[in-house]
Amino acid sequence: MSRIRVRLLKTHGDFRQCERLQQIVWGTLGVSSEVMAVTQKYGGVVLGAFVGDRLAGFIYAFLARRRDRLIHWSHMMAVAPEDRDRGLGFRMKLEHRRLALALGIKSICWTYDPLQSRNAALNVSRLGARVEEYIPDCYGHFPSRIEKGLASDRFVVNWRIALPVVGHRLKKGSPAPGSLLLPRVNETRLNAQGLLVNRKISWGVHEPRLLVEIPSNTDEIRRRSIALARRWRTQARQIFERYFSSGYRVEDFRSVGQAAELRCYYILRRDRAKR
Repeated sequence: MSRIRVRLLKTHGDFRQCERLQQIVWGTLGVSSEVMAVTQKYGGVVLGAFVGDRLAGFIYAFLARRRDRLIHWSHMMAVAPEDRDRGLGFRMKLEHRRLALALGIKSICWTYDPLQSRNAALNVSRLGARVEEYIPDCYGHFPSRIEKGLASDRFVVNWRIALPVVGHRLKKGSPAPGSLLLPRVNETRLNAQGLLVNRKISWGVHEPRLLVEIPSNTDEIRRRSIALARRWRTQARQIFERYFSSGYRVEDFRSVGQAAELRCYYILRRDRAKR
């Protein structure tokens, strides 16, 4: 197996490989090679993960300001379908953190789809990024083969890379999942197609910590039942907006089981200052 290398992109050929990978992953071009090259020169970071000479993944981040702090906004991260579940995203994030700290940047922010369990596991559980906001239809309609025409709802996360708690999470990993014996906002079941659906949603649960379940296979749901995918989008939006406005935040994310029996949960904790 070819060795994996993670490095800053440098040449026009590197950036053109990024364009091709965007087409493979999303079916459209979001950032051109020209913009990536300029970003790399003037304060941003464009990283690639290579398998041999082939670009298998990349991160595109530009210099930005959020809440009066200078940050890197990580606008894109993509991994080729055949290279997923090999840890490339985690390796690229670690290298981005190292480079950002060397530049004096203490926060890296980005968005992700709350219903994508693979992204939640990486961003929240493994990296220790904190969810700060839920934005309905963040990017409007865009022609992504992943989105399937659904509203582009997103979590905004802040990865405070200089905090000791983040360094500890990166070294030690997530705590043991004993916290899954908690009250649940949504009770779920499998339908006749074997796809996860919400059986009941509770709007008045007020325990200090709660569970919100999401599908482990959102992309499969979108392929097999766009109506169910649309229902998950609407219901997830209602759940997170309601509980965030009541003072809850995402504390962590956990997965239990394997393969077809994999179950995925956000752990919400109520902010004491907002009780």
